[in-house]
Amino acid sequence: MSNLWTLGIGYPQIPATARIPQKRAQSGGMEPIRHGIYTTAQLISMVGGEGLAELIRLQYARRLRRGWYQIGNVSHDLVTAIRRGGVLSCVSALEHHGVWVPKHPDVHVRADSWATRHRKGPFCRQFGRPAPTLESIDDLPTAIRHAARCLDTEGFVVACDSILNRGLMTWDQLEYQFRAAPTAITRALGRCNGEAESGPETMARLRLIDLRMPVRIQVQVTDDDRVDIVIGDWLIIEIDGWEYHGDRKSFQHDRTRDRRTFQIGYHTLRYTYDDIVFDWARSLGDIQSAVAAGLHTRPNRRLA
Repeated sequence: MSNLWTLGIGYPQIPATARIPQKRAQSGGMEPIRHGIYTTAQLISMVGGEGLAELIRLQYARRLRRGWYQIGNVSHDLVTAIRRGGVLSCVSALEHHGVWVPKHPDVHVRADSWATRHRKGPFCRQFGRPAPTLESIDDLPTAIRHAARCLDTEGFVVACDSILNRGLMTWDQLEYQFRAAPTAITRALGRCNGEAESGPETMARLRLIDLRMPVRIQVQVTDDDRVDIVIGDWLIIEIDGWEYHGDRKSFQHDRTRDRRTFQIGYHTLRYTYDDIVFDWARSLGDIQSAVAAGLHTRPNRRLA
């Protein structure tokens, strides 16, 4: 064999002399193995039993636990999940799929029925029976079902809002996952709207609504300007920070928008990620003071 068989971009190539059976893709070329974690059955389906044995001998396949192998470079969290006896799930898997989730220090792992009974864990659980563990990372529906039990109500709504806003699932698809869930979960789903563009926006929306403030989300205040939150008619709440506006162009755009909205009568209070997540009491105090002063009911100047 004259070709080289690669294990993903940037990973060492397996020389033809290794005599690893090669599987041809539909295009007729050689089909690479991507970096990741695979079950024994998955690898055998790709390279055959002899091929897997050769991968192990050459140390291209690293055994993590019985029936699971690491190929190439993968995240530490994923390796931890497999070694613990389960698969990456819940908020850890949601984060992998691009969902905004609250910060979490631990790796969230779920396991099948056998591992739940015989391994130490801890393991995340969904409502109902454990699902089989067929992939190293749970798909989005499975992950959000498990997150419903791990996260508090606010965190769950934050995750669902992110899923909806980013178009990762439709409302019907999301609702279907919880068709048999407890009332508390379906009630929490009723608080989702998918309009918030970040977790802190959802957090602020929920907290302000709980205080019975007249809140609107992602409001188009001019032909060119849309803002995060409007309380009443004239008080804008903007939530940003370098975590979400990590370039100077976006940062400058936000300040220019503040000046434009000021010119047409709006009052603006601007907050960072840290203000909402870690210093909410002080941030809320500012908002309540502005509302008490009636800034949400009148423009900042007499309009022509």
